[in-house]
Amino acid sequence: GILFTGELWEFLSFTERYPSIISNILLFGLTSALGQSFIFMTVVYFGPLTCSIITTTRKFFTILASVLLFANPISSMQWVGTVLVFLG
Repeated sequence: GILFTGELWEFLSFTERYPSIISNILLFGLTSALGQSFIFMTVVYFGPLTCSIITTTRKFFTILASVLLFANPISSMQWVGTVLVFLG
């Protein structure tokens, strides 16, 4: 796809300007593949419901960490939605 849109050349130009990005891209790909493997194994060994519960819980704590550690604002309605999703 990126070959036909011309974005490949933009990407190569970007990596020439910022070569340190290549290690970040490789690390991102590796950790993404590892994460997908854990998701797959969770579904295989524990079932999709357990995987869904783990994923929802992880996302809740990610939102909580974002608010507490990085002071990202969250409205009262967003809190209500977050709590409703977490309560299931």
